[in-house]
This record gives sequence, structure tokens and C-alpha cells, in this order.
Amino acid sequence: MNLPDTATPLNGIANVRLPAWLLPAGWPLQAGEPVTADLRFDAGKIASVTPYQPDQNDLWNAHGTLALPGLIEPHAHLDKTFTIARSRPSTPGLLAAIETLHQDRQHWTADDLRQRARKGLAWAAANGVTRLRTHIDWFDVAPPLAWLELGEMPHTSVTLERVALAPLSFFADAGAADRIARAVAESGKHCLLGGFIHSSNWDPAAMRNLMQSASRWKLNLDLHIDEELSPVAHGLSWLADYLSQTDFSGHICCSHGCALASGSEQQAQEILSLLAAQRVTLIALPMTNLLLQDAVTGRTPRQRGITLLKEAQTAGVPLLLGCDNVQDAFCPAGSYDPLDTLTCALFALQLDNVFDQQSRLICDVAALTGEAPAALPLSPGSDASLVIFPGSDSLTWPLHSAARLVIRHGRLTHQRTWNQELSHES
Repeated sequence: MNLPDTATPLNGIANVRLPAWLLPAGWPLQAGEPVTADLRFDAGKIASVTPYQPDQNDLWNAHGTLALPGLIEPHAHLDKTFTIARSRPSTPGLLAAIETLHQDRQHWTADDLRQRARKGLAWAAANGVTRLRTHIDWFDVAPPLAWLELGEMPHTSVTLERVALAPLSFFADAGAADRIARAVAESGKHCLLGGFIHSSNWDPAAMRNLMQSASRWKLNLDLHIDEELSPVAHGLSWLADYLSQTDFSGHICCSHGCALASGSEQQAQEILSLLAAQRVTLIALPMTNLLLQDAVTGRTPRQRGITLLKEAQTAGVPLLLGCDNVQDAFCPAGSYDPLDTLTCALFALQLDNVFDQQSRLICDVAALTGEAPAALPLSPGSDASLVIFPGSDSLTWPLHSAARLVIRHGRLTHQRTWNQELSHES
């Protein structure tokens, strides 16, 4: 494949294979798959999307290569990332990881935070991520150093969102809850209120203060909720009931939700139905949750520790997949590549039709923000930002897809290609 010139904006891309979920109704099929598309660009925007026609010499020909719109990373922890070399837990599981990171905070200087966060954002950008939401630990009413440092980082090609992640107990006092919410609201654009909600700190009064403070300051929410395999976890059931009785003007994302897989089927269906009615987004985090849930030294886990993604899809709940932690006490691996997350989900959740349908789980900005899109990504008028996967196909993707080209606003910005394979057989 001849690569486009990095110095010159593209007029467009011809003969590119887009997923079925991205294409308008009535798009032609060939052998059961959508025919390839021609995308024309104008000033870094999509001007048109039409079925492929040969001999368009002003467009770069992708020769049927798979492509997606810019990827999203809906749940990360840039304040914790890349600390595993100095901070490894001695025992498995969520609570041990939390304690290990508490101890690591002695190293969290401004320089340390900036260096690690910049590395994470650079990895994400090279992988094709255009938007990344990071949770940042709060252990005081005042904003922590990490919140301030990440807020002052120069703008990159990745839109950065910040979530204030405080334990639910911090919201037990209504005045403290309001001060936290006010600090988040005054931090500017792309800032959300969050909370760690677990059976170990459950407090319905604190939960109500959290919700009311978010409403008062017109904040969206992203909650670490029911990250456990307890059938009596209270977070999601309480939230579903609250939203069915109380108006909440903002958008809510619920990250983790592992406990849904431990309760009864009837309870799960009731919760998911209520969440779907309120357009609450559920963010599944398969890699970290597989490592931390049902984790006992020397014992193979019996439970998968992932939320009920297929049931949520059936109920109409907006869904996303996120990496969560990258190379820290919670997850020693990770790469800020949403394809790694989707590959993990493919096997752990037994997904099918991954490219044509499930790829939406790593691209759907509307599910993250709650804002109703005017049109699907890559529709005319949207940013000409794509990720192209040379050498892959719709049957094997997302495996064998590390090679990629990243197009931002109509220009090639990153490329990763395989070296030529050399055979040493006689």
C-alpha cells in the first residue's frame, strides 16, 4: 500500500471499508458485506460519503482497507498510569490495589504526574484515540495536584476530559459535597463529577448529596459503581430507583457495574430497563475487572467479573468499553489502545460481528457525552478523522491489527506499519 503524503492534506480516501453501523440505511451490500466507500474531504471535514467508484485519481486509494472514525478511551486513570515498576501490590484484588496506590502518592510531584500523563496521551494519540476521559483521585475537598496539572497540560490532538473521583464518604456532608461539585464546575469545560461507590462505603444519604450537588452545579456524572461481585451491592439499584423518581438534567455514565452479573436475572433486567429509560451509559472495563474480581492467590478465578453487556445491549442501554488502568497496581499491562480492550471483550464476553457492529463500543462519542449527535460519525460536516488498519480484514479484526494509519482533520498524523516478513526457511 502506498502511503499518503504526511505534509499535504488529503482530498479524501477512496475504496475504504467502513463498519455497517456507521453507514446510512440502504447502503449496498456485496457478498453480505457493505461495499467499500469513497470519502471526500473539505478543509478537514467530511464533504461526502458514497459507494466506491473506480478511477478517482484525486483520492488516496485504500484498496478496501478497514477503517473506523477516531477512537475514544472512555475510562482511564492518567494520575496512576505507569507506576507499576515502583508500586506493585503484594496480594491480588481491588482493595489491595487501592492500598498500594495510596502508598505510591508520595511520588506524585508535578513533574512525575506530567511525565506519566503525557506518555499516556501520546500512546493514545498514536493508536487513533481522539477523546480520552480520565478519572483523577480526590482525597480532600480541594482539588488535588493531579487535577490541576492535567487541567493545565497543553492541548494535544486528544480531547481530554477529567472526572473527580472521590470516595462516596466524602459526600456524606452536604456542604462538602457542594464544595467538591463547585470546584469541578469552576474547572472549565470537559470536567465531570464522579464517585467511588462500593458496598464497603455504602451510604444512601451521601449518594443523595452527590446527585443533588451534581444537579445544582449542572454537572454530568461518571461513577465507579458496584465494582464487585456482591449480589447485595446497592449502587446501581439505588441509582435506577432514584432516577425513576427524580429529574436529573445531566448525563450519567456508570463504570464497572460488575455486581449486575451476581444478582438475580430479574433484578438485573429491572435495573437495566430503568437505566435505558434514562439513557444512562454503562462502561464495561473487561481487562482490569478480569484481573481484580474473584482474585485469590494461587486460585484460578471462577467468575469473569464483567458487567452484563449483552443484556444491556438488548435493553437499549448505551454502552462503551474502556481500558481503565494502564501499568499500575490495578492492571500491570495495558497500552491505551482501544483495540486491545475490544479484543479482551471479544473473548471474555463472547462477542460476534465485531467489526461491523461491536466496533461502535470504542467509537461512540454520543454514548460518552450524552449529547444527541446530529448524524453518525464520518457523516458530511463531521471531522475527517479516521483510523485505518492495513493488513486486517473484517473476519480477523481486531486481531492482527496493530499496524494502522491515523488521519486527523484530513491529514496523516501517525503511522505504524509492519516490517516486511523475512523467511529463513531453506
